[in-house]
Amino acid sequence: MKKNKNFIHYGMQDLNGLHFTNLKKTLKKQFITNGNICKDFEKSISKLTRSKYTVVCNNGTSALFMTVLACNYKNIIAIVPNINFVAISSLITLLKGKIILCDVNPETGMVDIDSFKKIITSCKKKKIKPNFFFPVHYAGNILDLKEFKEICKNNKISIIEDGCHSFGSRGKDGNIIGNCKYSLATTFSFHPVKNLTTIEGGAITTNNKNYYNKLLEIRSHSLKLTNITDPYILPMPSLNFRMGEINAQIGLDQLSKLETFKKKRLKLVKEYIKKFKVFDKHFKILNDENQDIFWHLFVILLKKNSKLKKNSLMRFLKDNNVGSQIHYKPLHLHNSYKNSILLKEKKNSLNFYNSQMTLPLHSLMSIKDIDYIYSLFIKFLKL
Repeated sequence: MKKNKNFIHYGMQDLNGLHFTNLKKTLKKQFITNGNICKDFEKSISKLTRSKYTVVCNNGTSALFMTVLACNYKNIIAIVPNINFVAISSLITLLKGKIILCDVNPETGMVDIDSFKKIITSCKKKKIKPNFFFPVHYAGNILDLKEFKEICKNNKISIIEDGCHSFGSRGKDGNIIGNCKYSLATTFSFHPVKNLTTIEGGAITTNNKNYYNKLLEIRSHSLKLTNITDPYILPMPSLNFRMGEINAQIGLDQLSKLETFKKKRLKLVKEYIKKFKVFDKHFKILNDENQDIFWHLFVILLKKNSKLKKNSLMRFLKDNNVGSQIHYKPLHLHNSYKNSILLKEKKNSLNFYNSQMTLPLHSLMSIKDIDYIYSLFIKFLKL
């Protein structure tokens, strides 16, 4: 079957009810980038996340980039989860830094404390001194960083949380993503498939005033205004990471609907869980016992003894107008990083990668879409 306009994508922006009147007003303002609407968006994010400061920028990768530049380390050595998008490992490579790949828990897709302790021990044996740890909060879930903080503090490692999957999520202890209780900063992406979109955009939250001021400086080439005869000075090289006012206006609109988006996704997740119980012997649903999170992705983990074969299933779904995805290919499998990787742990990451598959989940979907996807699984398994 050919793709059509009714193709069910794994992720999708929801811009229904967008206030175009406000967008038109934004375009008539004197400053249409990095202005007062961006500041209002920052204040709203800080209020939601309970962080002291927020800096918005043009995308999630820029948010990560800015957090690294703001620390001004001469030799970057970063611990990152092996199950990860390529953004952080690529920017570290471009900055001539080094990467330490930490394994993940195959039940969560996130770094666990045992894996982290193991990689720290390996670093000490090889006399490697990492200065960054970039934990990923995966698929909407939240990683408890309390124990990680003590280890990082004792080893002079800055924690920068990657919260791109989990904007709006709360942990079981009530801890909300982005409050930076156990970290220097948290980064977010507002790409179209994320929980909230600004078309393209990102943000950084922090509670450290000096760090916040550094982020503000870095966001616009690090240029400091001086006087009319000598218009600016450049304390350090940087780039343009600014967000447009129209993107911030869309972000404010999306923030007002965030709870609605969360409820819609949860309703779909509950329907998935109810219907997919019949497939228990074939796969496990990730996070099925933690339904209070903001569900960014609906992930299934295929069991080894199942007759479900991932590649065949993904092709079958695509042929029937249903999109699926893999989150993510382990970083050590990308040859581009072979000269940047100092250490790597990969066993659990490979197991997770081989079993992981993402099915459609976004607020434009309906229960009928879940029924249809369920019927395709029945057909594929010939039940």
